[in-house]
Amino acid sequence: MRNTSQNSMARVQLIVWLALALCLPAAFLWAADGGGIERRIDDVADVPAEARLVLFEAQKEREQGNTEAAVDIISEFLLGRPDQDHFLVRFHLALSWARRGDLEEALAAYQASVAMEPLFAQGWLNLGELAYNMGQFDLAASALAKGYEVSEWKEPSVLFFAAAALVMDGRSLEAVPMLEKLISSAHGKSVMEWHRALIMAYLDLGNNEKGCEALSAMLSQHGDDPEAWRLGFRYFASTGDYDQAAIMLTIAGYTRPLSQEEEMTLGDLFLTVGVPAQASTHYASALAGGGSAQDFERLASAYLASYNFDAALAALDHALELDPTSRLWSLLGDLHFMRKGYDESYKAYSNCVEADSTVARAHLMMGYCAIQLERTESAVRALERAARFPEQSGKANRLLATARSLAPQ
Repeated sequence: MRNTSQNSMARVQLIVWLALALCLPAAFLWAADGGGIERRIDDVADVPAEARLVLFEAQKEREQGNTEAAVDIISEFLLGRPDQDHFLVRFHLALSWARRGDLEEALAAYQASVAMEPLFAQGWLNLGELAYNMGQFDLAASALAKGYEVSEWKEPSVLFFAAAALVMDGRSLEAVPMLEKLISSAHGKSVMEWHRALIMAYLDLGNNEKGCEALSAMLSQHGDDPEAWRLGFRYFASTGDYDQAAIMLTIAGYTRPLSQEEEMTLGDLFLTVGVPAQASTHYASALAGGGSAQDFERLASAYLASYNFDAALAALDHALELDPTSRLWSLLGDLHFMRKGYDESYKAYSNCVEADSTVARAHLMMGYCAIQLERTESAVRALERAARFPEQSGKANRLLATARSLAPQ
C-alpha cells in the first residue's frame, strides 16, 4: 500500500485530471461573436442611430476578418461621440478586441458593457466565458452566475460552468449547492461533466463520504459510459481504496477494452491488494504485444508471488534478453533458490555481482548456494566479500563459520 504522501500526490493528480476536463471550449455555451445579439441589433430601439450604423460597419469588418478596422471604427466613434456611448457599443468593441486577440482590452470592454446594463445576459455570458478561458475564475464565476440569473432561458450549462469556475478558484464549498441542483431532476437528465465537477468539489474538500455518494449517483445514471468507471477507478486509487479501484477498472474493461497502460495499472492494483495470480493475468495481457524489461519484471514478480515458477522463469528470461541488469539477475537467482535449484541460483547471483559488485545480498546468497552445493572454497570467497558490507556482515560471518567447519581438515 502507498504511504500518505503518495496518496496525497495521487489525489492532486486526480484533481488536475478533473480540472483539465472542465476546460471551457470556445463558443461552447454561446456564440463567440455575440450569439444572437448581432443578428438582432436593428431591433434594439434605444441604440442611437449613428451608433447603430457604426456597429453594422464594425460587424461587416469583423466578418471579413478585418478586426483591426473593426476596433478602430468603434474606438474612433467613442472618442468623437462619447454622448452616444451604449452598452451594445461596448459589447461590440469587446467582440472586436477578442477577435483581434487583445483579451485584456476585450475583458475591460465587456465589463463596461454590463456595468451600463446589468440585465444584459449576453454580456455577462461573454464576460464569463472570456474570464474562464483566461484563468480568471473568480471573475468568471460571478459573471456566469449573473448571466444565468438574468437570462430568460436558464441554460443549465451556464450554471455548470459558473460552478466549475468556483471549483477552479478553490471555492468548492460554494460550488456544491449549484452542482447538486444540476444533477437533481430539476434540469432533466444529468450530464457526466456535472457529476465529474461535483466529485472534484468533494475531493477538493476532502469529504470522502460525499465524494463516494456523488460517484454512486454518477454510476447509477451513466453506468453505460466507460469514462464513468474510469473516473471511479481514479477516485478510489487517489483515496487509497485499491480494492474498489481494481473493481472500477475491471468493470471499465467490460465496457471498453483496456489500454496497455490500464492493463498494467490493473495488474499493479491486484498485486497491491494481494491477488498476484489476477495481477499476472493482466500483466500478461498487457505485454502480449511486447514491453520493456521493467514491465516483464513486474510480470515475473506476480508469477513468483503466485508460485507459478515456470511462467516467472519465462518472463525473466525475456526481460534479461531486453536488459540484463543486476536486479533481474538477482530476481532470477531468487526464483531458482525458491525451487532449490542452487546451481542455477549460484550462476544467476554470479551474473548479478558481475553486473554490479556492490549488491551485497547477491554475495551472501552465492555463499549460501555454494554451501548447499558443498563448494566450500567458493562459499568462503563469496561470504568473505559479503562480510565487507555492514548490512550483511552479521549473516555472512555466521555462514562463514559454517562454511569453514565443512572445509576438509
